Amino acid sequence: MNTQIKRAFQDALEEGVFPSAEVLAACGDEIHLHEHFGAARQDTCFDIASLTKSVSSATIAMTLVAEKLLKLDDNVYDWLGGARQPAHRAMTIRMLLNHTSGLPAWDPYYRELPISLIGTDAGRRMILDACFRETPVAEPGTKTIYSDIGYILLGEILEQAGGAPLEALFAQHVSRPLDLTNTFFIRQVGAPLSTTSRHTTTHANQHVPAGDTLRGARTAGVHRRFAPTEDCPWRERVVHGEVHDPNAYALGGVAGHAGLFSTATDLHRFALELTRCYRGESDWIEPAVVRTFLEEHTTKPTRESFVLGWNRPSKRNSASGHHFSPNTVGFLGYTGCSIWIDLTRDCWIILLTNRVHPSDTNQKIKIFRPMIHDLITSTCFPENH
Repeated sequence: MNTQIKRAFQDALEEGVFPSAEVLAACGDEIHLHEHFGAARQDTCFDIASLTKSVSSATIAMTLVAEKLLKLDDNVYDWLGGARQPAHRAMTIRMLLNHTSGLPAWDPYYRELPISLIGTDAGRRMILDACFRETPVAEPGTKTIYSDIGYILLGEILEQAGGAPLEALFAQHVSRPLDLTNTFFIRQVGAPLSTTSRHTTTHANQHVPAGDTLRGARTAGVHRRFAPTEDCPWRERVVHGEVHDPNAYALGGVAGHAGLFSTATDLHRFALELTRCYRGESDWIEPAVVRTFLEEHTTKPTRESFVLGWNRPSKRNSASGHHFSPNTVGFLGYTGCSIWIDLTRDCWIILLTNRVHPSDTNQKIKIFRPMIHDLITSTCFPENH
């Protein structure tokens, strides 16, 4: 490994940017860099937060569009019986995917639920009803507003169109075909808000059992290693082996906007197959559908530009750094994870961290991300630089 890259990660650990990290850089099937830092190990699973939108929700949508079970111009009103506002008739799947639905960014629905309803079907219904009642802050299709709420609704539509729970659709369409053995949701039923003893520290080498309460591992009795996230004031414990996002947690751990866990090895397999489809070299998903999703820009972008399910690098101060081509897609996760895929150069960088451990007030990742991307692209992909 390049000594500059190693030093940059060691400095980041010492400066408290994150306690654990995994990084992978590849061009096609050739991996140029793959390392773990801090408490992370080869099989440590990271909560990839909003990367769920791209890796799970958008990809499931691709497969359902390819199978003609869903159309991009279908509207929310027709798919969801609780979506009865006039704006829902104008709000399409396409708009949910590219964040032009006009829906607000976020609301703390989890705080409105009685504790007894956290992770239950009744609690999930209450949150969905609250999403249906949200008044759009812009006319659908006129403005780019990044929205978790839009993706919560998208997740519900995907379940309706696919005829199965979201985690089952992900397994059927993504994880099983690509053999992503460490990428999964964790369904938590009636998840408690607190434990009998409060834990203030935890480590990535602790093992969390997967079984009745953690259903992300598809085989009962499987033990997995998780990178801890926040010492959460709401849950009164360090979040470890369960989704960090509180709305996703209240929804039972599985949602369209967050909830997926993964490793860089699995995300590399995902990026490799997605780019092969994009170039017409794989039939996992119909190439024409993949190109539609990855090439269709929002018509009226603001600070951010989105394609269908993915972000484009910002023209100024992009988290991807300065060296990815304009034909790049990627996404950031609140927990400190990111993926950037250069579709022209067939190169990508996957960065997984738990920068929110022990506190989500830690914002040092914002400076580290573009710096490390620039360093990796200049040293690992010099011919593409």
